[in-house]
Amino acid sequence: MIHVLKGPFEKASRPLVDLLIRHHYTAFHLTMIAFFGTVMASILIYYENWIIGSSLFMLFSLFDALDGSLARRNNSAKPIGAFLDSVMDRFSDSAILFAIIFYAFNVGNKNVFLLALLALIASLITSYIKAKAENFLEFGSIGLLQRPERVLIIFLMLLFSKYLILGLWVLVIGGYITICQRLYSAYKKFNHQPFS
Repeated sequence: MIHVLKGPFEKASRPLVDLLIRHHYTAFHLTMIAFFGTVMASILIYYENWIIGSSLFMLFSLFDALDGSLARRNNSAKPIGAFLDSVMDRFSDSAILFAIIFYAFNVGNKNVFLLALLALIASLITSYIKAKAENFLEFGSIGLLQRPERVLIIFLMLLFSKYLILGLWVLVIGGYITICQRLYSAYKKFNHQPFS
């Protein structure tokens, strides 16, 4: 869904990327800024500072979206960079959802606790399926809720915290639909592979 906007986003963000390059920022810098910024946002969410926490989460998610653009723009894209970015994305996803889990535990909200835990599992499994499948075949971007969609949903449900449970339901249902879509797609792709 949102990933189809990748091309227009890269074009629109090119002046900012060029500015960052002129100030000697690298894709690694942006990856780490995005991670530590998300951790800071997560701490604010745990303490129920919803507006500032959600705003920082979105801001640093945008930083994370720029690291690949920057690497391609200054011809420094390498497999190790993509690998590190993917690993730090998992840490960032876990940090923000863990903040919600711990918040729910602290206030004794079992529904939010359970839904956030299920959303975390769905997020990690969704990414794992793609990573594992790409060891054997070309997989691509498949499924209803990929990372950009998850980031947007998390941002909105934190910004409008009275809809937290609704947002978590969307993450959970959409996440497990995405898992099924990816498993089915991987099954079809494996079955169409020629025998060696």
